[in-house]
Amino acid sequence: MRIRKAREDLGYTREKFAEKLDVSVSYLAELERGRTGISVKLLVKVCNVLGLSADYVLFGNERQDDALRLDAIHRIDEKYLPLLDKVITELLAFSDM
Repeated sequence: MRIRKAREDLGYTREKFAEKLDVSVSYLAELERGRTGISVKLLVKVCNVLGLSADYVLFGNERQDDALRLDAIHRIDEKYLPLLDKVITELLAFSDM
C-alpha cells in the first residue's frame, strides 16, 4: 500500500512506474497488493524512484537515519544480495502474521 500511495502521490501511472522499474504491470500490481515479494535490487529501485527509505517501504517507519541505511544497501557487495533478499522476504512474511 505504501508503494502504491507514493506512486500515486507522484503522479505515476502503474504503467509508467512499471516501465521505470523495468517490471511488468501485472507484477507491479501484485507487489502493490502485497501478493508477491520484492527483491533487494527492486527495493533499491523503488526507493530511489519514489524517494522513500527501505524502512518506510517495508515497515512503515520513517526515521532520520533512513538515508544512511539506504546508502548502506547501495554499498552491499553483489554477492550478498541474494542473502539480503532472503532476509527481507522472511521479514515481510513475519510482518504479515
